[in-house]
Amino acid sequence: MSDTLHSAFVEQAVKSPDAPAVYSDAGVLTYDELNERSRALAERLVAEGAGPGVPVGICVERTPDLLVSILAVLRTGSCYLPLDPNYPAERLAFMVRDSGTRLVLTTPASLAACPAGPAVVVLGEAVRTGAGERPVPVVPGDTAYIIYTSGSTGRPKGVAIHHGGCVAMLADMDRVFAGCDLSGVSAASSVCFDMSVMEIFAALCRGGAVVLVESAVHLPDSRYADKVTHLNVVPSVMNSLLDAGALPPRVRTVVFGGEPLRRKLVDRAYRETGADRVYNAYGPTEGTVFCSVKLVSKDGSGEPTLGAPSPGVRAYVLDENVRPQPAGVLGELYIGGPGLAHGYVNRPRTTAERFVPDPFRDGELMYRTGDVVAFTEDGELRFGGRADHQVKLRGFRIELEEVEARLTGCPEVRESAAVVRDNKLIGYVVPEGDARDGVWSNAALQSAITSRLAAELPEHMVPATIVFLAALPLAPGGKLDRAALPEPPAPASDGPMTAPGTPTEIALAEIWGQLLDLEPTGIDVHAAFYDLGGDSLLLVRLARLMTRRFDRRVRVPDLFSFRDISSLAGWLDDDSGAAPEAVTSARLRAGARRAALRGRAAPTGR
Repeated sequence: MSDTLHSAFVEQAVKSPDAPAVYSDAGVLTYDELNERSRALAERLVAEGAGPGVPVGICVERTPDLLVSILAVLRTGSCYLPLDPNYPAERLAFMVRDSGTRLVLTTPASLAACPAGPAVVVLGEAVRTGAGERPVPVVPGDTAYIIYTSGSTGRPKGVAIHHGGCVAMLADMDRVFAGCDLSGVSAASSVCFDMSVMEIFAALCRGGAVVLVESAVHLPDSRYADKVTHLNVVPSVMNSLLDAGALPPRVRTVVFGGEPLRRKLVDRAYRETGADRVYNAYGPTEGTVFCSVKLVSKDGSGEPTLGAPSPGVRAYVLDENVRPQPAGVLGELYIGGPGLAHGYVNRPRTTAERFVPDPFRDGELMYRTGDVVAFTEDGELRFGGRADHQVKLRGFRIELEEVEARLTGCPEVRESAAVVRDNKLIGYVVPEGDARDGVWSNAALQSAITSRLAAELPEHMVPATIVFLAALPLAPGGKLDRAALPEPPAPASDGPMTAPGTPTEIALAEIWGQLLDLEPTGIDVHAAFYDLGGDSLLLVRLARLMTRRFDRRVRVPDLFSFRDISSLAGWLDDDSGAAPEAVTSARLRAGARRAALRGRAAPTGR
């Protein structure tokens, strides 16, 4: 078996050159086409300075060019740094700066999203194909990719994963998915999420095809949805797909990951789809995608476990004194083995805190996951929660401390807290300065905060709702009492309902009504999408539908700037070409002046 990700793909391309490798709305690539395009691009990247130990950023939209780019970077011996073009510019700039990336690969469509500083190679420009690809020595210990995760210090941290860990993961996938149909593996995860590695390479290294889509919620819109036989999905997204009756018809294998899985959803997946295998997969980024994968039986009962640790994975359930816990007793999960990451990029102290010596294996390290689990009597792991304030939302790992650091960094905020409730991220703030003195209205303050965060954080880390408090609840010891944070108040109405009136408002109401199952004429143009029952998954679909309807690119961050139909319609009808942030800032300043003249009370009660 090959000892690197790209060599495993190349071997497969030689075996089946004419087989389809990638399906996407932008077209289909065979193995030979994908192999040749990535080989030619690798030559150019080497000429531009790529090579062993050199991180190369990939800022490419979700087209076949994305897979060409990943394979090309790996073939040079470099490691790839995924840079989602939809991420805020500040976030992308930090990742490039922190990782020391000096070369970024992009396309004309994503060029504007590239951070300033590094040299840029644009796909589509002339690529010289020389006499042949020069062999680049790559060993299993070389870094294959760097993925940035949310950080408890308020800064994201890059996890460096090596080829050897990836190859070990793929070998385990061979064992788990033996007999499964890999002819159409869905690739709907952002490349900034490590499940994307399994989605792409479990297919390409074994002769299957990747069905590339924007996200899982866009799967029903894909022209190749009927090619999907193997679906990787987080539970919350699966519920949405089932609710919409939008699961591809040929799906036979469903792999859940990224969130706790409940038996109720397993039963529903078996009952409402053609799937004959449903798996529960678990693993932190630091352990290379998955540490355990459990086939959940169709006729079982009780909540699914995480399964037994994968072969080669060392799993320990330890107490606070690093002593093993007996079966049935909760403790923190520590993992070790060939998939363990090198550590965090430029974070020696954090690396030393999380990657600690394994007391049971001389000279080996183990990773403190922060997950609370217990071994069952038959050696499987049962999830029991978190030992810290890390949460999962749509499969993305979020450190609440990072969200709180960004909230408190807003000039209008004195203190803040964040929690996840009903699959929504809720922010709690104690206003500061002018906000407490009544210059801002609640609506203007919420818009100011969410617009600022949308410019700094990925959309899954922007609170859906901001709750204003006079003070944060504290436990007797003086620490924040998260359990005492109140439920978000029901949306208040400042007056009679305002029905959609302009053509743009009417068109938006039709889209909202379709997504929220509401009568369009009954939607108040001043009601926020989240207040009407929307969530982050529906927000992604809303951006897609608006882009199609208005022939204008609408991003999820734009929907944080304009949260109701009235403001959205004003932005869409604005012919000035102003950026959402500029339009929002001008309207907020005007709103603040009006509020001050009216003498509105400070938003300290909610």
